[in-house]
Amino acid sequence: MIELRNYQEKAIRQLRDKANELLELKGEKTMVFKSPTGSGKTLMMARFLSKLVEFRLDNKAFSFIWTAPRKLHIQSKAKLEEYYEDTKALKCVEFEELQDTQIQEEEILFMNWESINKSDNIYIRDNERDFNLSHVIQNTLVAGRIIVLIIDESHHSATTDISQELIQMMKAKLTVEVSATPNMPGDEKVTVHREHVIAEGMIKK
Repeated sequence: MIELRNYQEKAIRQLRDKANELLELKGEKTMVFKSPTGSGKTLMMARFLSKLVEFRLDNKAFSFIWTAPRKLHIQSKAKLEEYYEDTKALKCVEFEELQDTQIQEEEILFMNWESINKSDNIYIRDNERDFNLSHVIQNTLVAGRIIVLIIDESHHSATTDISQELIQMMKAKLTVEVSATPNMPGDEKVTVHREHVIAEGMIKK
């Protein structure tokens, strides 16, 4: 198990607590996670997601969509698979690996943002098998699971009109926007301060 820094433990607790508060409210909510480059954002998110699903007394079931620009979703998937290797807390999959045209409980679907940000791409358009993102999302919701959307490096991804339409299509009860330089509002915000990261030796001044 990777040893976490104090600021990471604190951020993970805040993410979990604020996420649970937002999940109790009506409607779709957004949480912004601001943390400097080099602070271990992906590790903190991995730990947060595992904390969100474990030891629940309310019978909430979760499915996750993790999006990132360029090839970052591949790097993130590899990091999370390594992190969950021992605990098997969550399963990481790509679109082609989905079973029964839905995201299973405690499963994370990793997608490249640009690949779904086009109206004519294979993930969006209709096909004979009904194997597209819209049907996957609908089937996941019908199965009674809550969708949580993670937008990694959200300052690259989440601002255009098409992006906002996609976010709405994903029907996530909770969206977590992750960035070192977020430029969007949220219903809640968790911030890791640069000086705390420097103090614990993760980055230099």
